[in-house]
Amino acid sequence: MQQIRSFFLGIVILTGVLLNSSAQENAIVTKISFTGIDSLQKDVLLKQMSTKARPFTGKLSFWKKTARFSSFTFEEDLLKLKKYYQQNGFLDAAIAYELLPNKKNKKLAIQIKVRKGIPILYGDINYQLNNNSALVSFLDSLQTSISIKEGMPFQDEKVLFTENLLHEKFSQKGYPFVQVEKSIKLNEKEKLADITFSISLGNKSHFGAILLSGDSLIDKSYILKHIDLKKGNAFSQAKLEKTQESLFDMGLFKYVIIRAVMDSALHDPIPISIQVKELPRWSLKVGAGYGSEDKIRTSILLKRINFLGGGRTLLIKGERSYFTPIDIESKFIQPDVWGKNLDLIVNPYFSREREDSYEVDRLGTALTLQKQLTKKSSTSITYTFGKDKVDLTEDSSLTTDEEDELNTNKSGITLGYNLNTTNNLFSPTKGWKYEGSLTYMGIGLNSEYHYYKIISELNYFHPMGKKIVFANKLKGGIMKPTQGDLATPIEDRFLMGGALSLRGWGRNNISPTDDSGSQLGGNSMFEASSELRFPLFGIFSATAFVDFGNEWYSSWKLKLNDLKYDAGLGLRIQTPVGPIRLDVASPVFDGQFRTQFFITIGQAF
Repeated sequence: MQQIRSFFLGIVILTGVLLNSSAQENAIVTKISFTGIDSLQKDVLLKQMSTKARPFTGKLSFWKKTARFSSFTFEEDLLKLKKYYQQNGFLDAAIAYELLPNKKNKKLAIQIKVRKGIPILYGDINYQLNNNSALVSFLDSLQTSISIKEGMPFQDEKVLFTENLLHEKFSQKGYPFVQVEKSIKLNEKEKLADITFSISLGNKSHFGAILLSGDSLIDKSYILKHIDLKKGNAFSQAKLEKTQESLFDMGLFKYVIIRAVMDSALHDPIPISIQVKELPRWSLKVGAGYGSEDKIRTSILLKRINFLGGGRTLLIKGERSYFTPIDIESKFIQPDVWGKNLDLIVNPYFSREREDSYEVDRLGTALTLQKQLTKKSSTSITYTFGKDKVDLTEDSSLTTDEEDELNTNKSGITLGYNLNTTNNLFSPTKGWKYEGSLTYMGIGLNSEYHYYKIISELNYFHPMGKKIVFANKLKGGIMKPTQGDLATPIEDRFLMGGALSLRGWGRNNISPTDDSGSQLGGNSMFEASSELRFPLFGIFSATAFVDFGNEWYSSWKLKLNDLKYDAGLGLRIQTPVGPIRLDVASPVFDGQFRTQFFITIGQAF
């Protein structure tokens, strides 16, 4: 009888445990917390787990599946956490947990308790170079860039990184068959791990014949000019990768595959196979959109690569918006005109622009020599000749006694420099971006205006953790008439305000005016912006920003005690072509509160 009672009591207890466990299955995980994790960050540990807590904004992300508890998945997570601690030197780590459901068992908080134990430290670290004493000094120099040092906490990841680093560096010295083996000796009593890296170089190798193949009608001689590999030079995997990148950056190929043909460990020199596939010769892009400033925008771009052979490119582009009813241009690009990465660009254009005080038709041609200095920087020199026809609006008080002064020839030269170290084209999170230009207008060919114009803009992006970015912009510009001219042309002066400038004002609404209120445009300008960009959820992010600046009619008259300020908030919706941007801003220190709203595509800077 006693055995029967014990049997049934066991059944009851087991049933209670199973019911409690099953009640927690599929519960919504509201929180995951840790105790005893002073050496490893919570965010890093959460990345090891498949079990996720619903974020604070989880109910708003209605398109996402809600995170729910699974005992099977959670048990796997605990094993992953223990393994992760062991990989970071805590061999005796123990993981415990407590499940804290609410009264209805529909929501669940998880508390994970970690007992790390004493960590393993790096002991003696030795490097053995076999069969080549000539590279001992090179190995000694490498040790300064190796992150593992005696006495530091042991980490599997850093050991693997060191192993790969040694392989990479010796491969770049011409030893592609190098073998790196690590040996770890654990002293459990002293909690030390002694590591020995044994390096067997193999035979030194050199580049052999360049074997070019693939689906391309581009002249092989032109492609070979962009291949920085010379037969007989020491083999380097880094040079192969750099050459692949250089060929792809030409903008002519759909893909570029470069590989070393290593038939055996004794094969030297090593032939290099390069396979390319050309992009379609013709491409057509048509776009349409809406912005609060430009209203409905349309664009069309026709592109022909390898136009007339030799890697030449022809572009024909047309755009239309409210403030630019017509904008048509073509570009003929002749690459490597007098040397590698020196391009000649021929750019005829016609545009019609309208502002509050005037409308202008621009017709002309620009000839540019553009030199790519590095992957991140370029410089250019441009000669422009054109004719600008300016029509003053009926309510403008800007008049002239001679009608032909508003139908003028312009001839001049522009020097430009660009530097971009940012990590993303559409939404950078770190790095610098600089653009500067110096224009002198009035060089022969009956050029009727004589002036110089300087524009300089610097952007800086600084990550602040958890995808928060502090973004900044500084921009300045100067125009000044020369050779006795009394004024610069109104259509080339500075105008400020709008989605890309001071957002507390409408588009180009910041300008010096005459007595009747007609915009004159500025010959001096300064503006700056700061944004704090931070994620919300999913594809949504937000920003808080301030803008300040002004412009003045006189040249070289930047009055920093006469600046306009605004502040605002913005929403960003990520898309493949850049973020959709919604900003609302108001002037501050202006005596009244009024808002400006902008919707457009792309960051403000």
